[in-house]
Amino acid sequence: MSDSVFKDPEQVRKNMDLPGVVSYSFIGASTPEYHAKLEEIIVRIAAEDNVQSRSFRESAAGAYTAYRYEVFHTDFQDVEAIYREVKDLPGTRFVL
Repeated sequence: MSDSVFKDPEQVRKNMDLPGVVSYSFIGASTPEYHAKLEEIIVRIAAEDNVQSRSFRESAAGAYTAYRYEVFHTDFQDVEAIYREVKDLPGTRFVL
């Protein structure tokens, strides 16, 4: 899989043991626009019913926010799609 966001997608796929819950952590802009675009990506790819939890914590200076999601997945391609789109979202500083 040459267009994978992971260096070794087969190993990641095996370690994820899907179906299951995947924890996502993103550091991004502290703006309503960024938050809305991030939410749109997660919900469009995973579906609202699969988002088990969300949390947001703004930095002390307010320059960025830590966004955390717990999402149930059955399909590894959905995990890759979320990472790919969030990584390319303007305002994203870090993807875990």
